[in-house]
Amino acid sequence: MQTLHLKSTDSTNTQLREWLGREALPELSMVVAEFQSAGRGQVGNRWESAAGQNLLMSLVLRPRGIEARRQFILSMAISVAIADTVSQMVDNVEVKWPNDIYVGNRKLGGILIENTLRGAQISETIVGLGLNVNQEVFVSDAPNPVSLKQLTGREFSPMAIAEQIRTNIGRWAAKVYEGSENKVVAAYLPLLYRADGNFYPYADANGRFLAKIETVQPDGRLILRDADGRERGYLFKEVAFVLPTDKVGEVEL
Repeated sequence: MQTLHLKSTDSTNTQLREWLGREALPELSMVVAEFQSAGRGQVGNRWESAAGQNLLMSLVLRPRGIEARRQFILSMAISVAIADTVSQMVDNVEVKWPNDIYVGNRKLGGILIENTLRGAQISETIVGLGLNVNQEVFVSDAPNPVSLKQLTGREFSPMAIAEQIRTNIGRWAAKVYEGSENKVVAAYLPLLYRADGNFYPYADANGRFLAKIETVQPDGRLILRDADGRERGYLFKEVAFVLPTDKVGEVEL
């Protein structure tokens, strides 16, 4: 595996994809940047990161025998690997469905997964991660960012964290490749933010409602049970978590 360390780039996912177009890189090769001018979150969202203070990385996986309809199992493995790593530095790390890294009601990291398909199977996966490490002031309108330094009062090496994340992603991805999906699911579900059996506010196209998390299905569908006992299933962006924030009161994320 290889590593490309950049002072600045538009997007580590874009940079890695261009690198893959030039070379046959081994699995777990990664790009790490100190700053990115066009960092992306899910569905085109922007990711704020002060230069040199956080972890901005992308790495490549080459899944073996993973059908496109089962791609969420890979997302689960990646989320568990990153949460495992961050849990060595701070307590109470959770995964807000589908794959944001949270501590309490605050967002510590965001993951962007881009799959390339060959027929019905995934041939290549680019995993992008933005993790707030040493930044202490956030100036964008993001409602709930937090960093490891804010949580612990300590500074960390983004590059050292990147190396540990690479190791853990390799370990958890291998479980998917070898068919140990049950182990991945068993690790992911207990990490879910709000999966404590309590009712919390959510919002869908019909408005706000109270519900508790039941499970996440293999296709990534979030299953909620509302206060009336009715089961509701949602794919990504079909439902929002209603969260309290310091900046704007409640927000739907």
